[in-house]
Amino acid sequence: MADEDQSKKKTNNPKSYQVRKECIKRKSMELATLCDIKVCTVITGPNGELQTWPDNLDACKEVLDLYSQNLKPEKKHKESSTPIPEPEEEQGEKDLLTIVESKLVAVNRRIRFLENKNVALADKGKRKIIE
Repeated sequence: MADEDQSKKKTNNPKSYQVRKECIKRKSMELATLCDIKVCTVITGPNGELQTWPDNLDACKEVLDLYSQNLKPEKKHKESSTPIPEPEEEQGEKDLLTIVESKLVAVNRRIRFLENKNVALADKGKRKIIE
């Protein structure tokens, strides 16, 4: 029960939120710089406030427009509003989806591992203080 209270305190802590938010913005900037790609981060705060990186909303809108354009199916035939996927394309999309899902599972596992490691290190530090 005490662990549950501590985890709630950590997640509702405004200082923790601020630190994590700045980390996400910094990582977005690094990704954009190192990979020479367009990146936009949209963060909804605990009180519902919306923050973006980059702060320039026109730059964010540009990235979001690119994203939404890539979601729209391409028109191959004028009379048909939805493209007819070729069997090879469809299989390729399924393969890509499978790869992305497996990567997501691996990333989530790594996050849980690191969170547990941080908790263990924090607990270890507390024990030293008590001793």
